[in-house]
Amino acid sequence: PSSPGLVCPPNQHYELCGPSCHPTCSGQREAEACREVTPCSEGCFCDPGFLRSGDRCVPLASCGCTHDGLYYGEGEEFFPDLACRRRCRCRAGAAECWADGCGEEEECGVKDGVRGCYPTSCGRCQLLGAGGYVTFDGRRLWSGGSCTYLLAEVAAAGPGDAAVAFRAVVEKEEGEEGTVVRRLSVAAHGVTVGMERGGQWEVTVDGERHLLPLSLAEGSLTVSQEGIHRVLVVQGGPKLLYDGDSYVLLTLPGPYRRRPRGLCGDFNGDPDDDPAAPEELGLTLTPNCSHSTTPPTCPPAEPGPCGVLTDASGPFSG
Repeated sequence: PSSPGLVCPPNQHYELCGPSCHPTCSGQREAEACREVTPCSEGCFCDPGFLRSGDRCVPLASCGCTHDGLYYGEGEEFFPDLACRRRCRCRAGAAECWADGCGEEEECGVKDGVRGCYPTSCGRCQLLGAGGYVTFDGRRLWSGGSCTYLLAEVAAAGPGDAAVAFRAVVEKEEGEEGTVVRRLSVAAHGVTVGMERGGQWEVTVDGERHLLPLSLAEGSLTVSQEGIHRVLVVQGGPKLLYDGDSYVLLTLPGPYRRRPRGLCGDFNGDPDDDPAAPEELGLTLTPNCSHSTTPPTCPPAEPGPCGVLTDASGPFSG
């Protein structure tokens, strides 16, 4: 059976009334006991012969491993110690570990519940609504019109490059509701993820609709719903947050310095060289876009119902 418009991830199928507790690689018996006392639920479920491992359904032979009481997916790397001095990889049901450490401009810490080496400084580009945005280097600019533009792009530099190639494109619309982001698309790891305005808990992957959470490219790209925001994360690369209306936050780690091009600038620490005119942005803007270093002027405020009483030249003056 299938649900109109819903495409389940690989090795999964749709059920109107499936088991509430999915059989998982880390707890098959617990799922069987839970199924006996819990009502069914609607959604995507693993095909026969497959078990849930994180966000994916895998054959039993491809299940991950348990280390110090914690389950890790097949091929997943993790740091088992608090100082990130040892790195482990789950392979063929066992954890292989070796001496390691964090690199320059990195520190050991925990983010989103995952311990790892994270950059000490990141670039943040924000679309703020009303046409305003802030580049990676902190310059505030304005863009108007209904158009499509390149938010940021980093091309692959060859083998061994620490920066994952990606391309983020925004379609914005200017109308009675103000300036809104109509669609946001991100291409990385050979797939293109699209987010439509207002479409919480769902995205498109290469044009097909999928429900969240979603794990792609063997876990290298994930999309989830966090409150009102859809959050796309490329492992070791960009993180993008979209509120489904007009706010977008794109974060880049240190290895991307001086690499991006697009509306968000080049992330080189100098706000003065960020593009401030349409001709500087070149092909990143479609013809209907405008660009400015000054904010748009607001229309004059309409007088309230008591305005006639306070008007210095009105009938009640003097």
